Amino acid sequence: MQRRKVTLKLYPNAAQMARLEAWTRLHCELYNAALEERIDAWRKAGKHVSYYDQQNVLPQIKADRPEFNELGSHALQQTLRRLDLAFQAFFRRVQAGQTPGFPRFKAAKRFSGFAYPDPSGWKLMQHGGRGATLRIGSGEAAMSIRARGRHRFGPDAKPNDITLTRRGGQWFVSVTLRVPDAACARQRTEEQRRGVDFGVTDWATFDDGQTIANPRWVREELPHLAALQRERARKRNGSLRFKRLGRRIAKLHDRIGNLRRDFVHKETTRMVQQCAVLATEQLAPKTMSRSARGTVETPGRRVRQKSGLNREMLSAAFGMAHQMLAYKAEEAGTRLHLSNTRQLKPSQRCSACWEIVPKTLAQREHACPHCGHVMQRDQNSALVVLIDANTPGTGVAARPKPLPRQRGKSRSLTRETPTTAPSGA
Repeated sequence: MQRRKVTLKLYPNAAQMARLEAWTRLHCELYNAALEERIDAWRKAGKHVSYYDQQNVLPQIKADRPEFNELGSHALQQTLRRLDLAFQAFFRRVQAGQTPGFPRFKAAKRFSGFAYPDPSGWKLMQHGGRGATLRIGSGEAAMSIRARGRHRFGPDAKPNDITLTRRGGQWFVSVTLRVPDAACARQRTEEQRRGVDFGVTDWATFDDGQTIANPRWVREELPHLAALQRERARKRNGSLRFKRLGRRIAKLHDRIGNLRRDFVHKETTRMVQQCAVLATEQLAPKTMSRSARGTVETPGRRVRQKSGLNREMLSAAFGMAHQMLAYKAEEAGTRLHLSNTRQLKPSQRCSACWEIVPKTLAQREHACPHCGHVMQRDQNSALVVLIDANTPGTGVAARPKPLPRQRGKSRSLTRETPTTAPSGA
């Protein structure tokens, strides 16, 4: 059995919407009260309050506050577990020497939602096609909410837990399914061996020169987004028109996110269905999109240009593409090879002679001075990672002839190929 998650959109009526909002406020109140208890216990008595200590108090809370009864014991326990996970992450980062953020109190309007960690207290009924009904609560407090969405795993998939989320004034439910291995499998239609290089100019470039255009969702909507933000800046903070424009901005961002997710889902599915071997390089979008602002002592250069490049890289969703390729390749039986970028340097290496050829980001053509090989830069990178997938290590066996072990490194021209300090420095 494997676990998969599917998200359905909820369509509550006005009364159900009000109850969902009230339940969310109660979960937020419990979260904040539990956080305050932990802080006060440590400040006043130096005592650590665990999740189990707070869980054992829930029956007394429900006796004193009857409105918590309709929320369900397991949902309340999951809210306390959510706070405990936040503290575990905080202490883990402290031990790792990082600079963590302490768990904070949450406003009710920013509290995302609540969850049921097991099949108790809810039931999801599928009606064929995309129609569904979510029943949450028990007894007189139960609600049956219309939902829309479906999954591809068939009737053998069993719901395990759900998370109700409020986003942009709308409600969604994420359902975790327990799915048999056979139901997860994807059918592969072809047996190609392809290398792919993800980029900004073209979203994907393959080793044979084929490309997938970058839709540039943010750039297309940027004038509209900027106009809405300027209009909101002229309104009084907190006024009705200010909030109304804020909802329009959030709706636009949500639309961009939906378009991006739909595009990446379709393209990654097509890749794994066509390829028996798919090679690409490891990417770290968080590192790639760091600001170039620098510090007061050492200010950065071309900060505005780097900011625009960061926006385009994040809009292209390389990290999302890699995550989807990972699980879809496993389902389709495709071998996904991720080359070590720092070791292989695909964008700087020649696919013909395996020499390092430094290039700036503005140079979109690979021209090797050693062997005369000329190719489009991204296509050359895709071919390098494909060679690396077909040979052990970093593709050293693909060289036409062995090269000397000791050879001087060419001086870096950009940050893309970092310089190495000489041994005597």
